[in-house]
Amino acid sequence: MKKSVINTALAVLFACISTVSIAEGVLLKSEPKNNAEVSQFDGTVKLWFSGNVGERAPSVVVVDGSGNRVDNSDTRLVLGERHRLTATTKPLTPGPYVTRYRVVTEDGLIVSGVLKFSIIDNKPAATEAKP
Repeated sequence: MKKSVINTALAVLFACISTVSIAEGVLLKSEPKNNAEVSQFDGTVKLWFSGNVGERAPSVVVVDGSGNRVDNSDTRLVLGERHRLTATTKPLTPGPYVTRYRVVTEDGLIVSGVLKFSIIDNKPAATEAKP
C-alpha cells in the first residue's frame, strides 16, 4: 500500500515536471497571426515565446509561395525582452507566405514551427471625380 502511494506521488511529480518543461519556450503569439490575411503589413515578423529564448542561433525565415526567401536575414532578439524575436522582410506583394522559426531556449529546448499568412491586395476605393 505504502509503495503504491509513493509510486503514484512520483508519477504525479514527473507529470508536473514534464508539463513545466513543455511549456517553456512555447510560441504564444505572432504577428502576422497564423493563417491571417493581411492587408497592411509593416514588414516586420514578430514572435513571442513563453520562456526566455537563448542567444544560440535563433532563426526566422520567410518565404513566398514559390519558395523564394523574402526576409532580410536579420533575426534578432528584442533588447529587454528576450522572449521576443523579430525579423524584417522585403516589400511583400499579394500572395501566400510561410514563416519558419527555430529557437533554443535557455534550458536547451529546441522550439520550431511554421506559420502561414497571406498578403491581400488592399486597393483604396476609387474616388469620384468632382464636376
